[in-house]
Amino acid sequence: MAAPGVGMEAAEEAEGLVLGRLEEEALKRRERLKALRQRTLQNKESGEPESKIPREDVEEEPVKHREIKLRNYDPEDEELKKRKLPPAKPASVEDTVKEQLEAAKPEPIIDEVDLANLAPRKPDW
Repeated sequence: MAAPGVGMEAAEEAEGLVLGRLEEEALKRRERLKALRQRTLQNKESGEPESKIPREDVEEEPVKHREIKLRNYDPEDEELKKRKLPPAKPASVEDTVKEQLEAAKPEPIIDEVDLANLAPRKPDW
């Protein structure tokens, strides 16, 4: 059996680790907020809107446009008709249904029935 005070010390250490990590995250958040405030103050002083000033910390990736797939829409434009997909045929589920029905058939548990076991008990039993 362990000493009564040992469990309490471990719980306090774990709580201290959690609080330490939370404090670190709070400090990082404060740093980011300070940088954001300074950036907005500089933008107001320079007179340029914030959207025009490039940000150094964010890397912009080129926007990739996905190819349009027209499944349900029947376009009237000839150029869009080229992009229309042929109608999809539903998958045949007959095989899987047959397998599931065969698996669901119960197998006989008792091959022979003994009539002595099925007879009712005598009242004086």
